[in-house]
Amino acid sequence: MSTRLKKFSQRLPITILLSLVGSSVSAQTMTPQKIERELIQTSSKIFPFYYGNQDSLEFYSSAFTKKIIGYINKYPSTLAYPFQTIIDSNVCNITTSPDGLFRIYSWDTWLGGSMRFFNNIFQYKSGNTVYSKTFDLEEDYPSVFFSKIYTLKANNKTYYLAIGNGIYSNKDAGQSIKVFTIQNNRLNDTIKLIKTKSGLVNSIDLEFDFFSVADRPERPVKLIKYDANKKIIYIPIVYEDGKVTGRFILYQFKGQYFEHILTQKKSSN
Repeated sequence: MSTRLKKFSQRLPITILLSLVGSSVSAQTMTPQKIERELIQTSSKIFPFYYGNQDSLEFYSSAFTKKIIGYINKYPSTLAYPFQTIIDSNVCNITTSPDGLFRIYSWDTWLGGSMRFFNNIFQYKSGNTVYSKTFDLEEDYPSVFFSKIYTLKANNKTYYLAIGNGIYSNKDAGQSIKVFTIQNNRLNDTIKLIKTKSGLVNSIDLEFDFFSVADRPERPVKLIKYDANKKIIYIPIVYEDGKVTGRFILYQFKGQYFEHILTQKKSSN
């Protein structure tokens, strides 16, 4: 992984925030609708301090993180609730797998500037039980928000291909595809399913110049693609200066791994 991704791999200490989940979360039974209203209300207290008092900004940012982690941990019914108002208000990005069994909540801590820091909580169902988990990610893993989850069923397992997005400055950005699966009631985020020249990997990451794709209408920009019917991952080719080309490197699932099948020489447009 590049030096830039290592440099920008900063996150809030999730384990500390989990220890701060207060009695206010457990003192009352909350419906998903009440949870949504509470999270929106708490989030609204963050923004007035974005350009002001740093201590207050950190306090309310931590308060939001504490509440969302507490609610997701305590109330399994949240897995099936759409939280559309939260999504529409840009309070939190929530992406759910097509089978409804795996969901990722991603939110901006608002503690960064042009470089943005995100936290995530992963929620999944195994059997009749809903679980939630946060990861203390390694130093070489960037702070990202997840925007899409694809599903691949093979080898008597369901694999989840999640698209992550990093914002490192006004110009510098990143996108990745990362593989998850649920095994023995646990979320496995290290399974190596993609065969590259350097060996088997769990994820593929790319860095790019955001200004080279700024004219695209969608947000976040959809660079890495997946064709669920053909089981092909499309990784865009990026020049050394960060400019995104119209060409792709293709990896197709061959029964055990995604394997390289083609590097396009001409633009796909």
